[in-house]
Amino acid sequence: MFCGKCSLTARCVVLPLYEISTVVTGRHFSTTLNARMKKLIDSKQFRHALDIFDKQSHAADDFALNMALKACSNLPDYRRGLEIVRQLSPKSLNNPFIQTSLIHFYMKSGDLKSAIGLFNSIPVKTNPFYTTLFKGLTSMKKSKEVLNLYEQNKMKLDEGVFVMVSKACSEICDDRAKRIGKLLIDDLPEDLKGSEKAMNSTIFMLMKFGNVDEAEQLFRQMKHKSIYTYGAMMKGYNDNKKFEKTLDLFETLPFVADEAIYAMVLSACSQLTNDRARRIGKQLINDLPEDFKRSENVMNSTIFMLMKFGNVVEAEQLFRQMKHKTIYTYGAMMKGYNDNEMFEKVLDLHVNMPMAVDEVMHTILFSTCTRLSNDRALQIGKELLRKMNKPYYNNNIVITSAIHMLMKFDLVNDAERLFRQVKTKSALTYHAMINGYSQLDELDKCFQLFDQMKSDQILPNEVVFLSMIGVCAKIAIRSVSQSIVDQIPADLKSSRNIQNALISMAKNSSIGKSKEIFESLSDPDVVAYNSMINSYGLNGMGVEAVELYRRIPVDIRDEVSRICALNACSHAGLLNECRHIFDQIPHKTIKIVTTMVDCLSRLAMFDEAESVIEDYEKTNPPSSAMYTALLSGARNVRDSNLSNRIYKKMQQLFPDEKNTLIAGSVLLSNIYSSIGDHHRAGDIRTNRIKQFGYNVKVALSWTSVNNQLVRFKAHDHSHPQSEEIYEELQRLSCELREHGHTFDSSWITRPVKEDETVESVLCGHSEKLAIAFNFIQQPPPSIIQISKNLRICGDCHAATKLITKLRRCEIIIRDANRIHHFSNGKCSCQDHF
Repeated sequence: MFCGKCSLTARCVVLPLYEISTVVTGRHFSTTLNARMKKLIDSKQFRHALDIFDKQSHAADDFALNMALKACSNLPDYRRGLEIVRQLSPKSLNNPFIQTSLIHFYMKSGDLKSAIGLFNSIPVKTNPFYTTLFKGLTSMKKSKEVLNLYEQNKMKLDEGVFVMVSKACSEICDDRAKRIGKLLIDDLPEDLKGSEKAMNSTIFMLMKFGNVDEAEQLFRQMKHKSIYTYGAMMKGYNDNKKFEKTLDLFETLPFVADEAIYAMVLSACSQLTNDRARRIGKQLINDLPEDFKRSENVMNSTIFMLMKFGNVVEAEQLFRQMKHKTIYTYGAMMKGYNDNEMFEKVLDLHVNMPMAVDEVMHTILFSTCTRLSNDRALQIGKELLRKMNKPYYNNNIVITSAIHMLMKFDLVNDAERLFRQVKTKSALTYHAMINGYSQLDELDKCFQLFDQMKSDQILPNEVVFLSMIGVCAKIAIRSVSQSIVDQIPADLKSSRNIQNALISMAKNSSIGKSKEIFESLSDPDVVAYNSMINSYGLNGMGVEAVELYRRIPVDIRDEVSRICALNACSHAGLLNECRHIFDQIPHKTIKIVTTMVDCLSRLAMFDEAESVIEDYEKTNPPSSAMYTALLSGARNVRDSNLSNRIYKKMQQLFPDEKNTLIAGSVLLSNIYSSIGDHHRAGDIRTNRIKQFGYNVKVALSWTSVNNQLVRFKAHDHSHPQSEEIYEELQRLSCELREHGHTFDSSWITRPVKEDETVESVLCGHSEKLAIAFNFIQQPPPSIIQISKNLRICGDCHAATKLITKLRRCEIIIRDANRIHHFSNGKCSCQDHF
C-alpha cells in the first residue's frame, strides 16, 4: 500500500516522525545530487561532478553512482573509479545500467581483463552490453575481437550493434570483414533503414570497401540527410582518391559547412592542386568563420593545402598567427617545407620546436636529413637517432626512415646494426635495407637480403617487389631478372605499379618484352607511357620514343613524360625534335630545364645550353644540376678551358653543396687526365680529398653465369678464376691489337705507374674483366649481359664493338646513362654516350 502524499509505503503512518523526515530528506538530497551531476557531466565538467559526488556520496543512489563512473571514464581516472566500484552494493552491481557503465569504465581505462570478466559474468546479455564492449574493443584497436564476438553470439541487430560492427568491418577491411559487412547490410531490419546513424555507418563502410557506386546509390535513396551524411560521403571520396567528387558534393551542400567538412574539402583541394581546387581553397580561406580559426584541425589542413599549392609565405604567415600550436601544426609545416624542397627550413623549425619529437616527427625529420644530405643534416639525424625513445625502435615506419637516412649517408654499418636491433621486422624494414644497398650499388646484398626475408617467413609486398625489380633493372641480366619475376604472386602481377616497373625492367634485356607488356595494357596510364618512352630512349630508339610521346593524351602528360622524351632525343642525337618538344612545354620546371641543358651539352651545343640556363636564372635561383650537366658535356669533348670556368662558377654558386662539388671535381680531374695533364689532375684530386675526404665511387660491373651473380671492380683479383680471366684478357688484347684497336690513354684518369702500360691499365677495367669471365665459360655464351654502375669509358666502348665482331657474339652493357647493344662491330647508341 502506498501513501498518496509522500509516495512512501503506508508504513509511514505508524513510523515515528523523525524516521519519516530522514527518508524524505535522503530522497531529496539524492534527487538534487543526481540533477547537479547530470548537468555537470553534460557540460563535460567531470572533475567538478566527482567533487560534488564525494561530498554527498552518502546520499548517492544508483543513478549518481552511474554518473560518477561515467565521469571517471571520461577523465579518465582509474584509481578514483575503483574507489567508486568498492562502494557498490551487490544490488547495484546487478543493475544493468551500472554494469554497462562499468564495462565502459574498464575499457576506457585500458583494463580489458576486468571488462571481459564482468561481461562474461552477466547471465543475460542484452544489446547495450554488446554495444559498449564493441565500442571499447574498437577504440583499443581490437576490431577482430568485435567480429569474433558478433559471429559467435548472433544478437538481434539494433542501431548500436550495427554501427559498432560496421565500424569494425571498416577498420579491418579484409575479405572476412567485407563478407560480414555485406551480411549486415542484407540483414538490416526495415526500421533501421530510416536510422541516420545506421545509414551513415553503411556509407562509411561501403566507401572503406571501395564500393563507391553502392555508397552513392544509398546516398541518393536517403530521404533525410544530415551534414554527417555528407561528411561520410566526402571522407569516402577522399579515401578513394575521388577528390573532384568531394568538391562536387561540397558545391551542392545544403548546410553550412562545419569544421569536419572544411577539413575534408581542404584536404581534397590539397590533393588536386588544379585551378578549380585552388579557387575553392582560396574561397574557403576567405570565408573561414572566426571560431574555425581556433580549430587546430582546420588550421592544420589550411597550412597543408597552402604548402601543396606552393604558397609557402602564406602558410608561414598563418603559422605565425596561430596562438596555440601543437605537434601536428609543426608537422604540417615540416611536411610542407619538404614538399617544396625547403629542407633547411624543416631543420630550422625542428631546432626551435618547443615540444618533444614524436614518431611522425621522427619520420619527417629523418626523411628531411636523407634528402638534404649535408653535414648539418647528418649531425641532426644522428642526434635524433641517439636520443630516440626505446619504444620507437619497434616502430617499423620510424626505423625504416632512419635506415633510409643512414644508407644515404653511406653509414652502412650503422644501418645494418639498427636493422639487427629491430625485434619484429616487417616488409617495410627489409625494403629500406634493400633500397639502401641498391643506391650504394651493393646489388648482390639486395638479393641476399631478399632471400633472408623469405627465410624469416616475411612475405615480400608490392613495395619490396618494386625495389627488387629496380635492382634487376640495374643488374640488367635476363636470367637474374626472370628469377625475381617468377616469384611475384599472380595478384601482384596485375598491379599497375608492378606492370609499369616490369616495362621499365624489361628494357634492359629485351625492348620487345617491354613493348609486349605495354601493348597488353587496355588503358595505359601516364606511368606506363613514361616507362615505355624511357625504354625506347635508353635503347637509342629516339624516333619511337618521340612518336609514343605524341600519342600520350595531352591532359595526362606530366613532368616525367617530358623529361623522358627529351632524354630520348638526347640519347639518339635528335636535336631538332628536342628543341621542338622543349619549346612546346608550357611550364618548364627545374628538372625539365636541366634535361634540356643536358641534351644540348651532350651534343656540344654549349652556347645554347648556357643561354637556356641564363633564361632560367632570370626568374629562379641557380641549379647545381644544370651546371653539372654542362660540365659533363664539356668532359665529353675534353674542353678543359670551358670545364675549368664552369667548375669555378659552381664553387661560387654552390659552396655548401658537398656532393655537387665532389662530382664536379671528379669530372674536372678526368678532363685534365684525358688530355694528358696528369699533374693538374692530381692536384685537383688532392685538393678534393683534403676538402671532402675520399668520396669517389668505385667502378663496378656485374654479370651472371649459371644464374650466379658475379661482381668485378677495376683490376680485381678476388675471383677464384682470376688467373684464367687475366689469361683470357691477354688473348683478347692481342686480337684487338691485331685488328687495329689502339688503346686510348685519354681514358686513363690517373698517372700510369712504372710497372704498368696503357694497355694493362685499360684492360683492368671492370667491364673488360666481366667480358673475359664470360669467355672462359664452356661453352662461351653467344649473348653476354653486363651492368656497370658508372658510364662506360670510350676505350671499353670501342673495344667491345670490335670484340663482338671478332668473337661473333652479342654484348649488352647497361651503364649509368643508357643501354648499349653491341653486335657485329656496332653499338645501338651510335656513339652518343
